[in-house]
Amino acid sequence: MKIVYYIPSILFVVFYGWLTVNVGFGGISPIAYVWIALLLGSAVLLSYGKFWGGVFGMLTGAYWVYMSTMDTGQVINIELPVGLIILVYFTLCSGYVFHKSKAKKSLQQA
Repeated sequence: MKIVYYIPSILFVVFYGWLTVNVGFGGISPIAYVWIALLLGSAVLLSYGKFWGGVFGMLTGAYWVYMSTMDTGQVINIELPVGLIILVYFTLCSGYVFHKSKAKKSLQQA
């Protein structure tokens, strides 16, 4: 089940890795590496049972939602849907980890 937390970071690594191979490092915004680090850090913390680790993934989603309000001249406005999906995904993952840790503590006390 813990591999589920790594899905967004794996997808972004594959996508930006493909872009790096085809375009080069200069064609990718440096903030993309920060997004990948935040997603990976969030996944690691969630897999260790820290529900607050999802906040780092939510920061990435919130940034994308914010950037969708800026006029950057993109042909396809993909930032808002992806940002909302990431926000909901990490909210659900954090909720699951929180619920799982509460259930585990209540079983230990009984």
